[in-house]
Amino acid sequence: MGGVLHIRLRTLPPTVILWRDGDVPEELWNALGRNIAPDDYRQEAGEFLIPLERFLARRNWLASALRTYDCSIEVDATAAAELERENSERDEIDVTLAGGVLDVPFTDVGELLRGSRFVRELKQFQIRDLTRLLALSHGANYSVPGAGKTAVAYACYEAERARGRVDRLLVVAPLSAFEAWTTEAEKCMRPTPVIRRIGEQLPHNPEVQLVNYQRLASSYQNIATWVVEGRCHVILDEAHRMKRGRNGEWGSVCLDLAHLAVRRDVLTGTPAPQHPRDFIALVDFLWPHQSTRILPAAALRPHPPDTAMAEVSRRLRPLFVRTTKSELGLDKPRLHVEFVPMKPIQSEIYEALRSRMRNAVAASARERAQFGHMGEVVMYLLEAATNPGLLTTAIDNSAPKETTWPPMPVEAGSSLADRVLRYTQHEIPPKFEKLAAMVAAQAGVGRKTLVWSNFVANLDNLAATVLAPYNPVVIHGAIPSSSDLADERTREHALRCFREDDECMVLLANPAAMSEGVSLHEHCHDAIYVDRTFNAGQYLQSVDRIHRLGLEPGIDTNITFLVSQGTVDETVDDRVRIKAERLSLMLSDPDLVTMALPDEEAYGEWVEADDLDALFAHLRHG
Repeated sequence: MGGVLHIRLRTLPPTVILWRDGDVPEELWNALGRNIAPDDYRQEAGEFLIPLERFLARRNWLASALRTYDCSIEVDATAAAELERENSERDEIDVTLAGGVLDVPFTDVGELLRGSRFVRELKQFQIRDLTRLLALSHGANYSVPGAGKTAVAYACYEAERARGRVDRLLVVAPLSAFEAWTTEAEKCMRPTPVIRRIGEQLPHNPEVQLVNYQRLASSYQNIATWVVEGRCHVILDEAHRMKRGRNGEWGSVCLDLAHLAVRRDVLTGTPAPQHPRDFIALVDFLWPHQSTRILPAAALRPHPPDTAMAEVSRRLRPLFVRTTKSELGLDKPRLHVEFVPMKPIQSEIYEALRSRMRNAVAASARERAQFGHMGEVVMYLLEAATNPGLLTTAIDNSAPKETTWPPMPVEAGSSLADRVLRYTQHEIPPKFEKLAAMVAAQAGVGRKTLVWSNFVANLDNLAATVLAPYNPVVIHGAIPSSSDLADERTREHALRCFREDDECMVLLANPAAMSEGVSLHEHCHDAIYVDRTFNAGQYLQSVDRIHRLGLEPGIDTNITFLVSQGTVDETVDDRVRIKAERLSLMLSDPDLVTMALPDEEAYGEWVEADDLDALFAHLRHG
């Protein structure tokens, strides 16, 4: 024999510790350092400390090396359990990739939940999804927003708890979803489990913890400790937020957390809103190191063919559930593009900005690659197309002033920069005027309006000026979340006012802060987008704040997009449609195309290569 290699697993952080007896050849020991984790490993006192994920990814190499050097391996109980679990999960994937059907361990979800704390009556499609999820060790629910994914997730947790598999739940979700996870628990469970938002002092000993992605990253050690103290079910809500995987901070901590959970589930209605590559991190969270086996290589190219989209759907289908919009039995929303001509000063500013940008990008493809700031370019163009007053921040780092109502005349001989800096004094953005007219008409017949803009300054400006008569409330990233009902500065208070105060007719929000986790369909049936970005995921999620399960039949849902004619707004419309069509093919859901294409004739991180091509084409035009 060529010696024994010893393996021990340290839980926090998940780390494999390797050491050897005196008979392990030096050549093999050195090869371990070169081949298992050349960038990540540390060696202390004759031991290799290797991240668990890296070790699992290289275990086949290790097995081959041990055979080559006639060495054996001794694994401690904790490491053996982890390896056995991964083997079992690989077997599950093998069955699905071979076209087999996994055995369902029970036939009656109702029987499983009978006698448990779960009391809510589920819809038939929710029972179908729950049955499928419980047949898997880990699962994905890609149902459309508003299909009741939170209720199904609680049912899944309670079923696994009844089976003795888990005893605590960690939910990672955006702040906007905290309210839904709290209120849904009250509707679903009797008695309601003790829930704690991480960051709050009480309750002291929760069964369910809620944490947002930012806080998970900054408090990972404390959260991970709580996870391993019990048998924890970990759910990523709006899981597309960790799509960058190891290339992003949120994705990295989620992937680390995966090894600590007994069961893992992901929830999102838009799992790959930009590109099929977005599936990689989600799959690797559920099934570590399996994404390259599951996802077809053709789908991960920069320009995947339609045939690759269908192959993604075929391969992933056994591993996720999805309720489509049509299955909810809702009346289709009325989507409408409202083209808004620019006024003279806005048109002058926009064309000057486009000309400057066009000259900057009139270069070869090689030179274009140097434009790492293209996200800023897009935002400048969107600002000019919506409200040129927003550009003041770029000129002199000052906040845009509130709109003067009515506007003042332009001083003779003023420069273009002066016109930008004083734009809000001289011209009412035409989108603002159109918005004010639409809100007034809807308020006149007692209909509340949800107004979306990606720019916080727009939200605050509109609330203080043209929409002030309608007692608006505002939600954006700077508005905190809290369970303290007495605090009037929170997003929960704003939502309560919009839902319950008959005088509050308008809610202004940006998709980054409120496109997920909020239900407004009982109180609001009109949404207006002042602007949109290339971020198709945020858009598709935001639509469903007012169009979701529970909407009464016969109620008209109206969604309007304000588009400045001849601007980047039109380019964004085209790209969002294309991304939704791609996702539709992968999820076999034509409703996504409907939601992305309101008018057949109309045509950062969220800016991808094809977006830039479309942007260059817009800049060259004219």
